[in-house]
Amino acid sequence: MQVQNSYADGDLTGQHALNRSLVFDIGFTALLFGLLIYGALYIEPAISANPDHRPVAAILIPALLPIGALTFLSFVERLFPPAGPRKCLRTYLLHLQINIFQFFVGGLFSIITVLACTAGAHRFGFSLGLIDLRFASGKGILGLVATAWLGAVVGDFFFYWFHRALHQTPVLWAHHKMHHMDEELESITYNRQNWIEGLFASIFLIVPSVILFKFDELDVWQLGLVSGSIVAVVNVLAAIGHLNVRWQVGRASLFYCSPQVHRIHHSRLPQHHDKNFAFVLPLWDWLFGTYYAPKRNEFPPTGVDGEVEIKSFLEAQIFTPREWWRMFRAWRAEQGKYF
Repeated sequence: MQVQNSYADGDLTGQHALNRSLVFDIGFTALLFGLLIYGALYIEPAISANPDHRPVAAILIPALLPIGALTFLSFVERLFPPAGPRKCLRTYLLHLQINIFQFFVGGLFSIITVLACTAGAHRFGFSLGLIDLRFASGKGILGLVATAWLGAVVGDFFFYWFHRALHQTPVLWAHHKMHHMDEELESITYNRQNWIEGLFASIFLIVPSVILFKFDELDVWQLGLVSGSIVAVVNVLAAIGHLNVRWQVGRASLFYCSPQVHRIHHSRLPQHHDKNFAFVLPLWDWLFGTYYAPKRNEFPPTGVDGEVEIKSFLEAQIFTPREWWRMFRAWRAEQGKYF
């Protein structure tokens, strides 16, 4: 009887510890959510030195829509048969925390990059947007949706090459592999990145886009609540490829990055390595020789062989510097220098 009681006491203690951990995870998620709101209301306007005063709702709703859209997609994917294993609540909360922080950091890097490009153009005497792709003026909401999609497709060209470099350059892969280590690929995997991703994306995606192309104004603060929200939704829904569902679109996969197409990219099987880099338009992969057309009912396992999954928010944020340090130590060892 005493032995049985000791087991019962141990189970109860373990359950209490689990409950405390879950409460902490929920509280920390709320704290990060508050940081995102604070950044949208105060930090980002201060950095951009924008003097205009806009309704709070016109700022907050577009800023929070990416998280809202991912949460909605997480609900949607549970209404359909999964393509692979699903996340438990604690793992989902960890990924939600990473996503919220990445949206916050990404917003800061984006504003700083645009300001830097503007200052550089002024300093060297040239105008940003060498190719004018504006066409939505006076065409209402549909025009804004169309120009948002055009911007996504054009941006996807730069993303294709940036993404390909992440996979084929050892130093960049040491950073990017954290995104691929997820064996429970879901919509919430979308922004599973180290904070350095925001810096890389700003340099390799925003800079060339700002210098080369001029699009219709899509600043959610200037567009207002309705149109700004629509643009934000269009941009986020481009990430639908991470959904954990058994959706198949056949030959249309060449023109739309469906969940099955992108799952091939995340596959741990050797025949799928370095395939399907595009995030919006798989036609880029077809043009440059990296397209893999998924077969009927082909939903491979995901992850990276030989890697240990991240366990905490802190580990996610130090992941890239840690991996680079390991690479440096390995290089030093090859040179016969130990420390």
